[in-house]
Amino acid sequence: MSLLRTIGAVGLATTLSVGAAGAQELAIYSDKTPWNAGMTGLAEAASAASGVTIKLQEVTPTDKYQAFMQTSIAGNNAPAMFTWWNGQQLSDLVATGIAADLTPYWEAAIANGDYSADQQALVSVDGKPYGVLLNVANWVMFYNKNHFEQAGIAAPPTTWAEFTDAADKLKAAGFTPINGPASGGWMPFIWFSQLVLGTNPDSFVGLTDGTVAYDSPDVQNAFAVWGDMYAKGYFTDPREQDDQKYFVDGTASMFLVGDWHSGSFVEAGMVAGEDFGTFLMPALSPDVQQSVIVEASPIVVSKAALEANPDLGKGVQALMGVEAANVLGSTVQVYNGNMKAEAPNSIIAANAEMVATLKPRALVRWWEAVPSQIQGDLVAAMGEFMFNPTPEQAQQSMSTMQTINADYWANQ
Repeated sequence: MSLLRTIGAVGLATTLSVGAAGAQELAIYSDKTPWNAGMTGLAEAASAASGVTIKLQEVTPTDKYQAFMQTSIAGNNAPAMFTWWNGQQLSDLVATGIAADLTPYWEAAIANGDYSADQQALVSVDGKPYGVLLNVANWVMFYNKNHFEQAGIAAPPTTWAEFTDAADKLKAAGFTPINGPASGGWMPFIWFSQLVLGTNPDSFVGLTDGTVAYDSPDVQNAFAVWGDMYAKGYFTDPREQDDQKYFVDGTASMFLVGDWHSGSFVEAGMVAGEDFGTFLMPALSPDVQQSVIVEASPIVVSKAALEANPDLGKGVQALMGVEAANVLGSTVQVYNGNMKAEAPNSIIAANAEMVATLKPRALVRWWEAVPSQIQGDLVAAMGEFMFNPTPEQAQQSMSTMQTINADYWANQ
């Protein structure tokens, strides 16, 4: 999917047109409906600080949101503020000229002790920040503590052998070991990228910059392991559209996802630290360095909107303040990186401590790191495997992905 190409979402763009909004009526657009309370709080904080009415507008699921944003940007009709992704996704967006350089606001926030230069780098392109941090999350394996106890698993696994042994024990105890949805137009990349990462972190990085092929030996190994996991019955039905259903209803015992999801589990009635805990996924071999995916999601500000509404800058400052951070933490238990803010919950605090102790290699998520022009087609090929996890489909998916990948990089 390319941000520079209009796709078939004209009807959606007409319905949700943002260009007609006057100077005193702007919006934050988002695909993060589960975070509605927190996002509403941010819109209200930005409105109060700037004196400009800023409303929250939601478009879901993620693929529909991307289609809407692509059409809006191509039509020079972008929202005043909107949630996005960092890494290559942010670089591609900045290349359109739509995003405002937020250097003055970051300089003030760093001087105030709210954020660090390293955090600024998470939302920077060529040294300039183009986003306000909305979410900073470690990707961890959530696990049901009661299931582990019933299955006789004394402690979270620290090696791949221990992980598969735990999965076998959980299955024998009557549980589906892993919640594995393919919902939202994005989730199929989760296990594909984790298994490549666990095979060889350098190959994981190479997939995102064109130096490693999607049918390379390390990818072949990842698909073989993935297929074996399906053959053993480790995963839930990928067709379920409620991505957390099987974890919160007790069907599945584990769920690999960003720790921002901990708030959703609590809202569903689970108790953090009592009903569920987390661990870092081990590499597939003891010889491979353990890694962790660090996800950073920005709120981008439209350059045109900021120029037309100078007071909007006060709203940007408000979004970077500790009060806004605590609104997110207290309503939806999402952490935006503000160093003065309270930890949203014990799980997020424990994950930060776990990463600091284990010192895994930290990497940008595949979703953010891969070129946006090919992201959607690659995920679709991964999803085809999830719905038909056979060796034949694995070969077809790899072939399809490598054709897409090779064609893209040949034209760069």
